[in-house]
Amino acid sequence: MGILKSEDARIEKANGDVVGPYKASFAGNTIILDDPKADVEEGDTILRQLPNGKDERSFVTEATFFNTGVGRRGPHYQVKIRKGSAPVAHKPVQNINISGAQSVQIGDYNSQNIINSFEALSQKIESSSATPEEKEEAKSLLSKCLSHPLVVSVLGAAAGTIGG
Repeated sequence: MGILKSEDARIEKANGDVVGPYKASFAGNTIILDDPKADVEEGDTILRQLPNGKDERSFVTEATFFNTGVGRRGPHYQVKIRKGSAPVAHKPVQNINISGAQSVQIGDYNSQNIINSFEALSQKIESSSATPEEKEEAKSLLSKCLSHPLVVSVLGAAAGTIGG
């Protein structure tokens, strides 16, 4: 098809599924997929097997379908790529969401590390070999810490349920 040599290319979807192979021509930062039914979109990775058996990976930055061909080339996709894999998404260092007085979320989305840590601390105090008086004093100090207005404003109502 045209001047460029046609090769097999597979497409790795964002969820890890691999589809294809499709006939493709590789021209610098553009890959032309000759199959109008190819399943390709921005965010996919195009895989081309090299002579050494390894896969060359090209991250799709733009996929445009052309219904009419040019010259001998029929309907096709022109895919703009960047060599390599998908960019790595960086997790935020800390994410705190407080909704009213009933819901608090601390950590990385569904992880509530601080609340869980205080609950674990309370349980460790209770199961320790300390005297009942020492346990009461430790739990009282923990409770006092958790009832401080600043701590309550950061942790919300959940703080009052810990340390009993």
